[in-house]
Amino acid sequence: MKTTIKIVGVLILLLATFGNGMTVSAGGGGGGTFKLKGQSANAHFSNVDQSGCIYTDVYLYASEEIVSTQPGPGTPSSGASVSIYQFDACAGTQLLGADGFTPLAGPDFQVSKKLDSAALNTTITVFDYLTGSSYDVSIALTWTATSPLGRQTSQSHYQFAGCHQTYHNNGTFRFAQVSGSVSDGVTDFAASPFSDASISSVKTGSVSTGCI
Repeated sequence: MKTTIKIVGVLILLLATFGNGMTVSAGGGGGGTFKLKGQSANAHFSNVDQSGCIYTDVYLYASEEIVSTQPGPGTPSSGASVSIYQFDACAGTQLLGADGFTPLAGPDFQVSKKLDSAALNTTITVFDYLTGSSYDVSIALTWTATSPLGRQTSQSHYQFAGCHQTYHNNGTFRFAQVSGSVSDGVTDFAASPFSDASISSVKTGSVSTGCI
């Protein structure tokens, strides 16, 4: 159940991330449309060292989408993000907190049509907000599906003060195992056991009328 909830969250994340502020006026009526279709892969690596004190968690997300706010082919967008955290539970001290994002070129991220595999090869510059320093993290990961296709659909309607909004979401996903490296040149964070991973595809959008 915990992993299923995470998958649904990933599918909704695309609309939440790219939908905000992207509604385009469809004339003088305060309305607009937003459409997004794309594929993504995510992974979570988690580890506790031999002392039982140092906890390390790495979250990685990559996606490629086509976003449209009007009739036409839409605008392609692709990117990857990584977050790395280390915490000393015995001392109650955070040791590492680094995040980064990079746009991706076409070959950097590949997802099979049936969502049975994916691959990411890129370098992300992360910022460690504890030390104020930046450094590169090299990523070379391969996802291999371990489950049949799952599906998730949803639709919702909102009405307030003359504003009407309709949202729809249609997603498919597979659970996966992931292998490869996530390295800062000293530590390979992907050497930790992966906690969960998935490959997803989503079509989502919204229509609004009478909204300011």
